[in-house]
Amino acid sequence: MMASRAANEYGYINARIRGLKSRFLTVGDYERLLQSATYEDFIRGLGSTYYGPLISSQFAQRVPEPAELGLVLSNDFADVSYRLTRTLTGRVRDFTQTYLNMFLADSIKSIIRGLHVDLDRDEILKFLVPTSPEQATEFEQIVDSGSVRKAVDVLPYWDVKIALLTRFPAYEEFESTAPLEVAVEEWYLRTVLDALADFPSGEKERVLGVLEARVDLRNVLTIIRALALLLESRVVDLSLVRFTRKSQALLEIIQVGANWREVLNRLGTTRYAQLAGRLARIYEETNDLSEVELAIGDYIAKKVMLQLTAFPFHIGTVLGFFNLKYFEIRNIRSIAVGLERGESPENIRRMITIW
Repeated sequence: MMASRAANEYGYINARIRGLKSRFLTVGDYERLLQSATYEDFIRGLGSTYYGPLISSQFAQRVPEPAELGLVLSNDFADVSYRLTRTLTGRVRDFTQTYLNMFLADSIKSIIRGLHVDLDRDEILKFLVPTSPEQATEFEQIVDSGSVRKAVDVLPYWDVKIALLTRFPAYEEFESTAPLEVAVEEWYLRTVLDALADFPSGEKERVLGVLEARVDLRNVLTIIRALALLLESRVVDLSLVRFTRKSQALLEIIQVGANWREVLNRLGTTRYAQLAGRLARIYEETNDLSEVELAIGDYIAKKVMLQLTAFPFHIGTVLGFFNLKYFEIRNIRSIAVGLERGESPENIRRMITIW
């Protein structure tokens, strides 16, 4: 009975997502694009993929700049999101609209970081992922405000603005965007928990399994980075994300680690035991936290991919598709920027997440 109800609720959206998944770049596509000799060759290589017609329809006579390519990709994400979401109904539609705020939250954090370090306008905009044309315009207005303080003032999202204003004294005191980024992340996570209230426990666990991993592993990185930089405990505490009871319990386990090895050893006593061993080997061999961060990104991408396997009639199918679409757009942007800057294929490969 429950399976039949789930099939009725998710049957249409599952069929749509199966069709949209066929457009994703393959591993072979990525390898071919990574071997492009120049940025122009890369754009020509994209021409044989789903993104080719999107680019040529706007840039038939010339090669788009990376910032212009980023806008094409953002507009495509917005269009796909809009078309898919409007076919949904009831609690699935409400959840999807709320879940898509993940990309809003990530974009706001990127704007804050960019303004804090005085990045150029186009440098900030190229890594944002608006989910509608209206949101793209809003992002431009926020970036054009010119400072973190003014950006918070003009932010059109009232709940996010309140969360940021609460942490603004800490931002000014420590001259760090971490308290503001945590405020945005915790705002987003609260909205998702509210949207999940009407779903059965099995579906909640699917969503929370992905979100808890994001929170838990972000906190691991924050603690290890803080130990390396010898940051004071109050700064570290303001940089950690609080989420569910399960995540809070894990945080209490790892937070008392005195060095990176002890933090990862403690992580090894949790449900992340296998990953903890891999992260420890990577950090010991490279002494590079960015390599650890890339390994965590791969882990989360694979966890997301699992949502799209086996029995497909559940909310995880929606969650999985939007995450993988986001990873793909971010990958294309990273390759474009890397090639424009003359980075080697090996270095660019380390910047992307292939599932």
